[in-house]
Amino acid sequence: MIKQVGQLDRRITLRNPTEAKDAYGEDVRTYTDLSDVWAKVEYQKSNEKEETERLTNITKVDFTIRYRSDVTAKTQINWHSETYEVDGILFIGREEYIVLNAIKRS
Repeated sequence: MIKQVGQLDRRITLRNPTEAKDAYGEDVRTYTDLSDVWAKVEYQKSNEKEETERLTNITKVDFTIRYRSDVTAKTQINWHSETYEVDGILFIGREEYIVLNAIKRS
């Protein structure tokens, strides 16, 4: 929970998907920068899991930002040159803040 705006002390980049066609007419999803915003970053947990026959490290992080209507479950977060996928969205207050539950696979 945010008690003071000063807790939003990390700069992150929000990225939204765009659909396009490649040279063969196939749909291709790319991400374009939506906005740079201030966030509170809280690490939740990290563990290793086997995915598609290889060991993958999964890190769960919560990013709290001011409310925005253009953030969806398809939004990606870029922080410290790492990409995080939004796994869940929690609205705090009456359109005051959003907690983006995100995961990073490496």
